[in-house]
Amino acid sequence: MTEYDITSLSTSGYCERMEKQGARKGRPPKAEPEALRAQLLDLIALVGYENASMGSLAESVGMSVRTLHRYFPTKADIVWGGIDVSIDALTAELNAAAGSSPIIDAVAHAITNVFARNAEDLKTMRARLRLIALSPELRTNRSSTFEGWRHAVVHFVATRRGEPARALIPVTAGAAIHMAIMEALTWWGLQEEPLDPADCITRALHGLSNINDR
Repeated sequence: MTEYDITSLSTSGYCERMEKQGARKGRPPKAEPEALRAQLLDLIALVGYENASMGSLAESVGMSVRTLHRYFPTKADIVWGGIDVSIDALTAELNAAAGSSPIIDAVAHAITNVFARNAEDLKTMRARLRLIALSPELRTNRSSTFEGWRHAVVHFVATRRGEPARALIPVTAGAAIHMAIMEALTWWGLQEEPLDPADCITRALHGLSNINDR
């Protein structure tokens, strides 16, 4: 597998931000994790996930491989990591959903609120999802966060139906809703138009519930 040299790519903006933090001589500057992630995602997108190495990425942002590993233990963590808080946010939104609203509407509303509270900018989110969509290696490396979303949806469906979470309908319906969410996000990540990811998810979920309608 060919690994491209990305060390010559411009990272001046990020390096300047690190220098302004006033790191002491002899010690590597302390990076802002999310700013560092955004920079690395841009670099990976230029050459492809499979072609980027931790060594070349570290050199491109002006730090040692050891320091980079402190922020991201593996290359996959650069793409998948940093969104774990969304599980708690989704669970909280589902728990707060009105009991009278249909399940699909409640999930769509909860997702919309999660995205409204998400501090990550859409450019970084799209870069993540595009890399996942285009990289077989990343797609087979299932995110524990996305699995957490599935469990949250399954438990919500089970609670609404008054059934155990391991019952047939909660498991299958919850998994179908979760897959619709993930595929809608992947589809959004591959688009060039400035679409709203929450709106794409809402459309996908309503399309799933009205699949027999034309």
